[in-house]
Amino acid sequence: MAERRQFLAYLCIALVLSACTTVPSPTATPIRPPTVIVTLPPRTPTPDRGSADHDLGKADAYLHIVHYGDLQCEPCLIVARALLRLYTEYPEQIRLTWRHFPQPQNDKAFLAAQALEAAAAQGVFWQLHDLLFAEQAAWRSLTPEQFRDALPEYARRVGIADLVAFETALDAQTYAPVINRAIEEARQRGLRGAPALFMQGQPYSGLLDERAIGDMARLILLRQRQFAKQPALQINLDAQYLATLYTEKGEVEIELFTRAAPVAVNNFVFLARQGWYDNITFHLVTDDIVQTGDPSGSGRGTAGYFIVDEHDNGLLFDREGMVAMANQRGVPNSASSQFFITLAPQPQEGFNKQYTIFGRVRRGMDVLRRLTKRDPSDPLRYPNPPPGDKLLRVEITEILPPK
Repeated sequence: MAERRQFLAYLCIALVLSACTTVPSPTATPIRPPTVIVTLPPRTPTPDRGSADHDLGKADAYLHIVHYGDLQCEPCLIVARALLRLYTEYPEQIRLTWRHFPQPQNDKAFLAAQALEAAAAQGVFWQLHDLLFAEQAAWRSLTPEQFRDALPEYARRVGIADLVAFETALDAQTYAPVINRAIEEARQRGLRGAPALFMQGQPYSGLLDERAIGDMARLILLRQRQFAKQPALQINLDAQYLATLYTEKGEVEIELFTRAAPVAVNNFVFLARQGWYDNITFHLVTDDIVQTGDPSGSGRGTAGYFIVDEHDNGLLFDREGMVAMANQRGVPNSASSQFFITLAPQPQEGFNKQYTIFGRVRRGMDVLRRLTKRDPSDPLRYPNPPPGDKLLRVEITEILPPK
């Protein structure tokens, strides 16, 4: 009879797992509904080439970002800085492309674009690009004539060997047709101003700040690690499972509720063993909860699939240390890889039977309370969230029942 009960339990969880569907593109999974609906570009970008492209990075890099820019435009400086930092962080995975799009209201933008082309002819395009952006505040207030006189010194500083050829190209407007053609191509794409960004050949419509651009880029890069489908059953339903979270602030030990939430526990154990939770951020830390499980750090990343809800398992958020799957509130079966831990009892209506509880902290609540407070979705209290503390890794311990 005991063997038959175990067989039925395994059959039950197998049926639950097979009933879940795989969703190809990730969506947000924070505890609160996302403030921004994110639509990711297609996984395979279509070829995207302009007549005056300047590339930085490997041709086969996973993520291609195109910046239609104006060197005199202040928001373009913000975007250029964000892209440079992204490229510095992911030099093997990101290719940046600059496309000229000087705006008519900026009186030195067209000349600056020509200077970039003249620098490109001597192999130092990106060096002059970076220098002019870095010192934009110094030359933006100059007259066009003063800026023209200052350009040879900028050229000298980036190592242009033939300054005569550089100045001759500027005065003869050698590259004016190139810039005009680039402007026309931008307008043909429906662009009305700079900056404009394309990721994987699709327009980026989020905020033009470093955090938002970085979040979108990391979400796209996360696709390389996502899984085509959720894991098959790999836990022993008769075993006890403990998870040890190694964080920058110390260790947290969690007891996993295998019988009450077998799908969630199976999913968590699988992801932990795959290294999904290694070196990621606690992206949401408030007085009530801490949340992690998204390698992109944006709070919107998933493992590439979703699992069924088990939130009606009799467990309640009536104490601190309850561990639960994060999902989109009100959206059934929308949990994936993110999870949260309560720092205090939570409201019955807002939490009970809304999120699947699959574990409880046995030790380390003091560690969780030392995590850096941050909430990127609350610009009033956290207008510039500090870097989150790291979850370094999760180790799973399986304790088999005595024979």
